[in-house]
Amino acid sequence: MGPTPGSSDSSAGLGRRFGALFYDSFVLLGMLFIAALPLPWFDQITEGGLSGLWIKRVYLLSVCFGYFGGFWVHGGQTLGMKAWRIRVIRLDGCRLGWIDALKRFFGLCLSTVTLGLGFFWALTNTERSTWQDALSQTCVLWCPGPSKGTLPPSNS
Repeated sequence: MGPTPGSSDSSAGLGRRFGALFYDSFVLLGMLFIAALPLPWFDQITEGGLSGLWIKRVYLLSVCFGYFGGFWVHGGQTLGMKAWRIRVIRLDGCRLGWIDALKRFFGLCLSTVTLGLGFFWALTNTERSTWQDALSQTCVLWCPGPSKGTLPPSNS
């Protein structure tokens, strides 16, 4: 039987979540570097005004959402989550939709802005749920793979 949503024994721990987020930060940093190339163009269009600043912020946040949301909706795992063998699903066991991903991303931003308070919330409850889990009605499961010493059966 596979992991079930909401059971604390299959929920991903805080270390795995931070590990995946650390890996994802490198991928996202590269994406943001490329995405930032047209930002001087925004300054020219808005003549360096306040509207240009907000356009740039919304643009970069949408790039971040595109990364996280796209992976959450299509497979339930970002690249960092794949490396740490964790997966996000809804509490009813279904895959996330775009609205779920948006709620989860808002919770992730909220957790980050509060210097990790939303992440450390997982230490206070038995479900190990963070703010983004609670806001989007999702859970992050640990999906253990085969042990390192085992090899797949041979074809001969």
